[in-house]
Amino acid sequence: MIGRFAPAYLMGAFYAIAFFVNGVMTPFFPVLLEVKGLSGQQIAFVLATPQVMRMFTMPVVSGLSDRAGDRRQVMAGLIGLTLGLALLFGIAHGDTAVMAVGALLLVLSYCVGPLADAFAMIMDRHGLGEYGKMRLWGSASFILGNVVGGYAMQHSGPTAVYVLVLFGFSIAMLSTAAIPPAPPAASPASAVALTVLRKPAFLAVLLGHAVNQAGHAALYSFGTIIWRANGFSDFTIGIFWAIGVIAEIILFALAGRMFRAVSPLKLMAAGAVIGCLRWLLFSLDLPLLPTLLLQVMHAGSFALAHIGLMRFLREVVPTERAASAQGTFVIFNGLAMALGTALAGRLVPTLGSDTYVVMSIFPILGLIILTAAGGGARRLPAHDAPSGVTAA
Repeated sequence: MIGRFAPAYLMGAFYAIAFFVNGVMTPFFPVLLEVKGLSGQQIAFVLATPQVMRMFTMPVVSGLSDRAGDRRQVMAGLIGLTLGLALLFGIAHGDTAVMAVGALLLVLSYCVGPLADAFAMIMDRHGLGEYGKMRLWGSASFILGNVVGGYAMQHSGPTAVYVLVLFGFSIAMLSTAAIPPAPPAASPASAVALTVLRKPAFLAVLLGHAVNQAGHAALYSFGTIIWRANGFSDFTIGIFWAIGVIAEIILFALAGRMFRAVSPLKLMAAGAVIGCLRWLLFSLDLPLLPTLLLQVMHAGSFALAHIGLMRFLREVVPTERAASAQGTFVIFNGLAMALGTALAGRLVPTLGSDTYVVMSIFPILGLIILTAAGGGARRLPAHDAPSGVTAA
């Protein structure tokens, strides 16, 4: 029994080690940029540019992964380059240099998660582990990064946070040795396997999900800064981030049992509805306890929708194109998130928390696109899907 599930434990260990730095970077990298002297619009540019650049970098990385003899080497090289840019960020001076290095650092680090998800979904497809139960260890590590980063920022300042970033990328690079070898694909990558990635219905589902997730742009880019302006301490802000991911972890752990009979599109649609409500409530500048409760809604606005997307990809994309499918999604997600981040950068300096009202438009649009795509998505052929499971 232990031997059978050893690959799942190893993949969970990689998620746990590699996602720690994400937990530090997501809430506190904008603060590091602010300390470097960048304005709000410049920070928005640094955070939005990688979303567009990933249109070009993620397909290259995912294509290399699908063709590599050992996918782990691609991951190790990716994280190694990211570590090098993190070191360069520490010595960068001047707005142009800081913005360029910061953007490149983010664009490479953003490729790690989708690539890891592709590995985990291949394992899920071959019965070597359940995606949600592997992915939750990354979420747990993200929490640790939130809390440790918040404590370091409050008690030792931005320099300590930067040291944590370097430490996080270093151990992430070493942890690539824990990634289990991928099971062999049933057949070589082919034009037939690529066909589903070009179907309008498939692309529409990815676009709808990406637009929905773009509603998170203001929170991811300026949530810490807005909370600071509202008087919350850095440690409390770390707790806010952690609470959201705790809720995410619980959902990942229970999703396989709770939502087995619910179609992927319905999960994504439910995430959009919860997201719209979440952003409208965030605009109210609520005190400590209600803000903590709103962070629990991250389980719906992100995790529920993300599980729906992963199930959709598992069911309609053949194994040999798993990483490429992730790359296609990253293109849509990058464009949508870049738009949301750029818009937030314009609005936050003048609107503050009211920016979240504008963010609520994104899940509404996402829901409309997902609804329109539903008929075509139901006609997509299933690939290696569990018995009785349909794509929508």
